[in-house]
Amino acid sequence: MLVGLPVLTHQNNQAADVTEAPIEVTTTVAPRTFAPFDRAEYVQLPVAATATAVVEPTSITVAAKKTGMIMPTGLTGLSIDSDQLNNMHFDAGQSTLGQVLALDSDPVIRFGAQSVDRRFFWTSTDEPIPDWTLNPAYKGDVRPIAKITPANLENLNQILTESNAKVLLAVDLGHFDPARAADFAKWAYQILGDKLLGVSLGNEPNGYNRDIGAYYLLRPTSYSFADYAKEATAYSEAIATAAPTVKIMGPQVYEESWWGPFLDLKLPNVGAMTFHHYPMSDCGSPAEAPTGISIANVLSRTLSDSSAKYAAAAYAAVKGFNVPAWNSETNWTGCSGSNQLTQTQASAQWTVNYAMRSATEGVTKLFFHGALDACKGGPPNSPLCDSGAFKKPNGIIAMRAQYYSMMMVNKVGAGDFLQNKVTGNENIYPYPVQHADGTLSVMIVNQNDSATIAPAQITLTLPAQTATGTMTQLAAPELTSQDRTRIDGLESSGVATADQLRIPGYAAGAQTITVAINSGTSTILNFAP
Repeated sequence: MLVGLPVLTHQNNQAADVTEAPIEVTTTVAPRTFAPFDRAEYVQLPVAATATAVVEPTSITVAAKKTGMIMPTGLTGLSIDSDQLNNMHFDAGQSTLGQVLALDSDPVIRFGAQSVDRRFFWTSTDEPIPDWTLNPAYKGDVRPIAKITPANLENLNQILTESNAKVLLAVDLGHFDPARAADFAKWAYQILGDKLLGVSLGNEPNGYNRDIGAYYLLRPTSYSFADYAKEATAYSEAIATAAPTVKIMGPQVYEESWWGPFLDLKLPNVGAMTFHHYPMSDCGSPAEAPTGISIANVLSRTLSDSSAKYAAAAYAAVKGFNVPAWNSETNWTGCSGSNQLTQTQASAQWTVNYAMRSATEGVTKLFFHGALDACKGGPPNSPLCDSGAFKKPNGIIAMRAQYYSMMMVNKVGAGDFLQNKVTGNENIYPYPVQHADGTLSVMIVNQNDSATIAPAQITLTLPAQTATGTMTQLAAPELTSQDRTRIDGLESSGVATADQLRIPGYAAGAQTITVAINSGTSTILNFAP
């Protein structure tokens, strides 16, 4: 039979009024016969006694036709400041970081952020730390300049090797020195090889001229893109000479007006157009305000649509330049301190949906910003933290809710997004991905409140019959639960695909299934043909 599929627009990922070619759902006259699939059924967490509200049933029809967007390997990664390159966590003998990263599928790390232009000093000849003026970012800020040498890159290489990870590095543009940047790139490639994705030129140069304090003002207030273009050209040419295989990533900005001009520079060896995006940037409003940082606002369809538009704009900017669009620094907010989402299942739910929806709009990497400081006293919204006392790290890395969500996203695996049609509850988001081996994964994000809303009744129609159907789920008792997020109840990336339990009610040969999925969860349904 044929089912009409409304066009999905890049602007908001909502169904438009015009219908393109219908999607085809194959129903054979003589259905195939399959061997029984009698594996035990998956058991979700108990539903809260207060979760009695019922939402309308949701129908998801998946097409065989691809959208043209890909789900890459290693979609999500960790972003941290460059000055952390010389701390104990990147010494495999003192830290469990490599073991934690190894739990993920194709992990990636990005170094950069504000420290790279202020407190990051590279030397391959053991020069003394320069006498730079260090302006504090906040009262009591006494963070020192980090001296980075080839030995630190060797330590990093051990961590990357242990975890099968890759890395995106950055060079200091705040202190203009193309030769030093080129030397760093040369050494980085010599030591890291193909584990090095590339190097970024500084961090947020569009903000170098912000006259809001000495910490931020790295250039005269008259500094413009034209000035940046001269500096970026000098850096990229020096790097291309010293390390011709190293990719340049940029412009690493939070201002869309720089994207096109950066690409138009046609710098040598550009590997990606990188941008930063923190969708909840109103730090002054109370949580109950329309722009306040609350669970309701962050998980809303309104914010999801707005974020999708931003991702779509980034993808539109790179079309014709043969480079991908990467969100190289993001989180739900850049505001300091704790908020309603800190370390909660809600933060995990936002992360999964934000990453998957960005990918459907064409973004192929996202790096969620954090640090490796103390779990108590360090940045509260970091995906990872050190379990030792404040300023007394023990090297034992703890995984917070957001890191579980990053692992869940990467667990989907590489493939092609398929067209789909959704009717029913607006807080249900499906992401079907066809893999090269013919298997199909459907990520279903249920953003409803698990404390008040009963499991969603979802009817899923697939492009064809299937032989097996299993599931894995990211969950916690409630959206507000702190540090209780797990995948399949495990302190890891969950049960491997080959060993996952059967979708409740699934029978071999099914093409349409109906399943109740708990509110406040992210679920991957895996099907084999």
